[in-house]
Amino acid sequence: MANANSDLSADKKIVQDGYDKMAEKYDDWTREEPRFRKHYTEILIKNLPANATVLEIGCGAGAPVLEMFANSGAKVLANDISTAMIELAKKRCPDATFMPGDMTALDIAPSSLHAVAAFFSIIHLPREEQPGMLSKIHGWLADGGMTAFTLACMDASEIRSTFFGQDMFWSSFDVKSSKAMVQAAGFQILEAEVLEDGKDRDPDDPDHGVQFLWILAKKPEAVA
Repeated sequence: MANANSDLSADKKIVQDGYDKMAEKYDDWTREEPRFRKHYTEILIKNLPANATVLEIGCGAGAPVLEMFANSGAKVLANDISTAMIELAKKRCPDATFMPGDMTALDIAPSSLHAVAAFFSIIHLPREEQPGMLSKIHGWLADGGMTAFTLACMDASEIRSTFFGQDMFWSSFDVKSSKAMVQAAGFQILEAEVLEDGKDRDPDDPDHGVQFLWILAKKPEAVA
C-alpha cells in the first residue's frame, strides 16, 4: 500500500484548502450529532471477521468513525485530502495507518480490506470520477466485505458554495442514478435510504434541510 500523492485538480484543491482552514471547527461540528455515521459504522464493525483490515475514506479529524474502527480491534487505514484533518486524526487514533491525499490515487492491494466507510467524501469528487471510485473500493474489498457511504440526492455536475466560511465543491447524481452506479460497480445494495442528517439542528446549520443517500453495500461472495 502507498500514500496517495498526485497533482490535484482545481476542484480538489478547493476541497483540500477548505478543510485545511476549517479543520478544528469542522471537528467540533461533526461530534455534535453523528448518529447516522455511528449507526452504519456499527453495522460494519458487527460484520467484521477476526483480524480485519478496514479503511475510512475522508476520515476528517478521526471522530467518530475512525475511533470506532480503532476500538474494534481491527487494523485501521485512514485517508483524507486535508493535511490539517490528518494531523488532528493522528492525535485521536495514533495507531492508524494514515494515507493522505486524493482518494482516487490510493494504492491498496486487491481484496485486502474487510470494510470501507466513506461518509460525505465521495461527493467531493467530480461526478465523472465517482463510478471509478466505487469500482476501486469494490476491488479493494475481500469477497463478502462491506462498505457504507453517503452520496448526495440531486442531479448536479457541480455544486459550489461556502461551508464554514470556506469555498467548497461537491457533485452528485440523482438517487436512482446513484443506486445504479453502486450496482454497476459490482455491489449488492443491502440498505439505501434518504436521510436528513441535520433536521434536528439549528436552521443555520450547514446540513439543515439537506438530504443524503446513505448506502450499505456488500461485495458478493465469489461463486465456486
